[in-house]
Amino acid sequence: MVIFGFESYGGPSAARFIEVDEPAPQPGHVLIEVEATAVNPGDIKVRSGQRQGAFPVAFPMAMGREAAGRVVAAPDGAFPPGTRVFGAAAAGFGTFAPRALLAAESVAEVPEGVSSAAAACVPVAVGTAYDALADLHLQRGQTLLVLGAGGGVGTAALQLAHSAGAHTVGVASESKRDVVEAAGAVFVRSGPGWPQRALAAAGIPDAVLDLVGGEALTAGAALGSDTRPAGAGDAIPFAQALRDMRLISAADPERAAQLGGSGIRRRRSAEVYAKLAALLASGALEVSIGRRFHFSQADRAVAAVEGGHAAGKVVVYM
Repeated sequence: MVIFGFESYGGPSAARFIEVDEPAPQPGHVLIEVEATAVNPGDIKVRSGQRQGAFPVAFPMAMGREAAGRVVAAPDGAFPPGTRVFGAAAAGFGTFAPRALLAAESVAEVPEGVSSAAAACVPVAVGTAYDALADLHLQRGQTLLVLGAGGGVGTAALQLAHSAGAHTVGVASESKRDVVEAAGAVFVRSGPGWPQRALAAAGIPDAVLDLVGGEALTAGAALGSDTRPAGAGDAIPFAQALRDMRLISAADPERAAQLGGSGIRRRRSAEVYAKLAALLASGALEVSIGRRFHFSQADRAVAAVEGGHAAGKVVVYM
């Protein structure tokens, strides 16, 4: 079969269509016919080699970490063949392929009324948002600020927090205003002066979820310190105290820890995924899909995410 993957670490040119043997059923894995998979920034970090030692890779390997499709084979008959399921890729395997192996402990059934495209976005983006909010312990009426709010994780976090009764604020580029506001959040334009705009829009947040890292994360931490930004374009000083504001980062956990926050503790499991899929089925949660590409255009799908301008999730379908 043909996968879209890589045989060595590198930039965009390292990924291409490659002929490989079809995966065989294995204990602890669920083999599926892929109907949809999603592109995530983490896929690009794996391909580039930034996650060597932290993420298992077996060359040649397909890109992609999550998928939905029809069961071909499942251990102990957990899912009859033909059942529509979704889940996370098994270690050392990817999902940009006609057939893929999912980690059995992560696999859940796709509920009626939920598309394979939406289900394929749950394990990474929606799962990360769920994990982050579990760590932040937001209470009804408190305010969550999300940095880099226009992507899959950000829009899911805004929706989940909003539905739980929190006030939500999303910092993103102007091109992502619609998806941020559709998630029930106050939109704040990113770029120079965003901390001032955020404070003016919603005051000091109770919690910050960072999906950008770097100086944006430092600026977000400063919102909860005793040092206030003086004017648009001014450098934001290193936060000395976070008061009661909670800070968590998916993009830059080391810097978050230096600033008094943390990374995200993962809670990925079939039970969590089934709970999130039920929210999709009920209409309480929607996956914001910005662009869809056929598998033959997988390179364009990855480029759309790598360029940093994709609003919502980018999905690849078969």
